[in-house]
Amino acid sequence: MMIDNRILKIKNHEIDDSLSKLTDTKILLNFQQAITSLYPHLIPIHAHAYYAWDDIVMPLFYEMVYKTFTYKYGIEIEPDETHPYMFSLKYYQGIHHIECFPKTSSFKGLLDNEYFEVNEEELKGKRLIFKSFGDSIHCLTTGLDVEDTDAVNFELVEIDVVCSQSNRVTGVDGCTTFFIHKDDIEFVFIAETFNQKLQK
Repeated sequence: MMIDNRILKIKNHEIDDSLSKLTDTKILLNFQQAITSLYPHLIPIHAHAYYAWDDIVMPLFYEMVYKTFTYKYGIEIEPDETHPYMFSLKYYQGIHHIECFPKTSSFKGLLDNEYFEVNEEELKGKRLIFKSFGDSIHCLTTGLDVEDTDAVNFELVEIDVVCSQSNRVTGVDGCTTFFIHKDDIEFVFIAETFNQKLQK
């Protein structure tokens, strides 16, 4: 169910009732399954990393995720009013984004190919913001040799750790971004009233 932080709670888009059966988590995981299926086809044409990957996956995320939320919740969601896929922002208030909620009180995080324990106490006053699907070793935006592509999977969720009070990026154990397995969290769409000043 969407968390609605908009000032005006208006429905300004048609609703597709069939989408009400899909949870926000299922919508995100549908996208994850799509890029998992698509990725091997990008390798032979060298579109699996760098700008080619960005140009494919960023608009695909908007179309498959935010556009689905538009029809599910009946609110207009413009591309420039959404948190872009793979980007970290200074602020997450004043822009549509997706939050991650751990299913258990403690779980394993992954950073630099090393697992660490995260618990409720460490997350007190913090929120986990969805950033992308991927893994902790291979960053597709900064390039990837073809011989390394077999190791890429989209089983992990990259998240930004955000302080609830200021909504600014902060850290858990000194890091602002780490990975969680997709099966350990639920996703929730956060609707915001767009604030251009915060996003500059």
